Amino acid sequence: MAKQLKKRPIEKELKFLADFELYGVLMFAGMYFATKFIVDMDFGKNAFQLNWISFYPLLVFSVIVIEGSFYWRNKLRMVRGKTALSSFEIGRIYSKLRWINIILLAAYLPIMILAVLEKEALSGIIVGILLYFMAVIEQINYFHIRLSYETVNGGILIIEPLKKLITGTGKRSQLRKDIDTYLKG
Repeated sequence: MAKQLKKRPIEKELKFLADFELYGVLMFAGMYFATKFIVDMDFGKNAFQLNWISFYPLLVFSVIVIEGSFYWRNKLRMVRGKTALSSFEIGRIYSKLRWINIILLAAYLPIMILAVLEKEALSGIIVGILLYFMAVIEQINYFHIRLSYETVNGGILIIEPLKKLITGTGKRSQLRKDIDTYLKG
């Protein structure tokens, strides 16, 4: 029996995607700072001092997700018939953002190596690596192959999108299609 993917009207789907991405950034930032505060319990002069090993990937993750939110918000404006950037203009902008994101992601690798060599706190390294992988997944999800938002009977599929990524059978993301349109001229 084939799995039945849950479908929403396009306008509702785009609004959900645009809003959910922003809520996600706020939620992750809130959880990060709450956890840091609880774990550090430092009320002195170092209260809320940032740990760049874990904060940098949160920042990159947030940038990528906010880019996604703006993308979906623009698509929503198009569907509603309001003034919006064309797919070609979006492709031009996001083809550049894609490379900026890759540079930001690559810049973290030497930082992580130095953190391990300097024997930084293991908790910061673990959190940093987890946030880094989340940022990489979002980069792939937006700029290459659609990995998320597939649901069956209200439950999000996790294994199926990963299989598609590994086997190379996944569908290109909508943003990637817009970038391709721009690159083809």
